[in-house]
Parts: sequence; structure tokens; C-alpha cells
Amino acid sequence: MEAIKLFLVTAVGIFLPVPTTESIVREVFGKYDFRQEPGLLQFWACITPSDSEDIGCYLTLTEQTYMLTRDHEGLLQDYRRRCLENYYPLVGVETKVGNWLPGRAAQTRIADHRTIHHAVNPEDRHPADVSGKGQLVLPVFRDQGDGNKLVGIIEYVTPVPKESYVEDFEQIHNLLKDEGLNSTYMGKTIKVAYNHLIKFTLPLSAKFTDLCREVIKRFPELKKQQELCVEYDDTEGNRLPISSDEDLQVCLAESSSRGEKFIRMYVISNT
Repeated sequence: MEAIKLFLVTAVGIFLPVPTTESIVREVFGKYDFRQEPGLLQFWACITPSDSEDIGCYLTLTEQTYMLTRDHEGLLQDYRRRCLENYYPLVGVETKVGNWLPGRAAQTRIADHRTIHHAVNPEDRHPADVSGKGQLVLPVFRDQGDGNKLVGIIEYVTPVPKESYVEDFEQIHNLLKDEGLNSTYMGKTIKVAYNHLIKFTLPLSAKFTDLCREVIKRFPELKKQQELCVEYDDTEGNRLPISSDEDLQVCLAESSSRGEKFIRMYVISNT
């Protein structure tokens, strides 16, 4: 009789539903500290078309979460309305996204910001929407078992550009990490010309040794050189050398202030 009782005992498993990306992002937005400043947080979902041969995704705000605070003049609500009304193309590797930061973040997989130093090019896409506002964009990734997949872009917009959005980036980046989502560092795409053109991403906090390591990784023949000579063009078109951490930081800062999509560098052979 006792054996029968044991046989009838069944184990009950409790399976909790996996939270959706949208619900996690909503949680992150709810925890974000605006520091009593006006701002808009919105999430662009990355939708991959199943019937397209092109590699890329569409970014959409429709039915996605957002948070708006202290928008006294309605500038941020108007910006969101413009975003909802616009048509956006499939963002692929070679798509020309121009001044559209969410599209750029989806393309490069790098966080970026538009600060008080950035000058909007009227010939770029979406200049009327951007206007004089400040922006921060972060690509959001989710572990799908076989690696991280881009699921969307978080965009933070302020009616007046800030000096920097690094602190805002760190706060959102850490909140995402706490909730199980990933993002990437703030950085720039670097295009280096030597025997041919190569490109890679470099964090804004990178050192000169980091730059050298990435270049030599792609041009192994440069290992024979005692010193690596790298140059770039400054804002006035002058070719300047990068030979220290300070030189590299000036180069990265100039590119960020101009809102450039990438930095072109040149390796000069000393042999």
C-alpha cells in the first residue's frame, strides 16, 4: 500500500513565463533617473523581415514603450510624433542612414551621442526631426542561445543638447545589464588604409595601444615595425599623427563633436 502511495506522487514543475524584451525595456525606463531634467526615452524595435533577401532590419516605434518627462513646450512629444509618422528604410550594412542616429546604431552596433558640439548637416536625413536636440542611442542585444541578437535601439532625447551623454549611457547600460539585456560601449567605427582598407570599432575610452593592436591584428606585416605611424585628418583638413593616448583622444573627441559616422586613418610605413 505504501509503495502505491509513492507511485502516485507526481512532481509539479513551475514554469515562469520568459519576460518579453518590451517588458524588460519598460522596467529599465521606469528605473531611469532623469535627474529632474526634461527627456524622452523610446525604444525602436528591430524587426527582421522573413521575406527579404537583404540582411538587416526595420526599426519601428509602433506599439513600443516610451517614457516622457517635463515636456513643458511639447518639443519632445512633437519629436516622437514625427518619428512615428516617418517612413524608415531597411537598415543594412551599406544603408545610407545619414544623420539618423538610431539607424546608425543599428548599422554599426555601437552606442553614440549628439552633444552640444555637434553641427547638424542640413543635407543629411531627418534634419527637421533632429533640430537642435541632444540624443543618445544604444543598441540592445538579447541572448538567443546561439549568441546575442540585436532586438532594438534605445534612444534618449533632450530638448537641449548636453555637453556629454556618457553618464546617461552608463546608467542605461547598467540597468539593461541588471535586467539581463546587453548593450555595447560608446565608440566609433575606424577605417584604416594601408595596402587596402579595413575597418573595426574602437571605444571612446580606447588607448593608443588598443588602436595599434587592432591595426596589427589586421595587418600582421606591421609587427616588424618598431613604431606604428598612424595619421588622420583633423577638422581643418590637416594630416596629423596619432602617437599617444592624448592624440587618440583628441581625434575621437573631434569626430564625436562633428557627428561623423566613422574616422578615416592612414598607416605610414617607415621601412
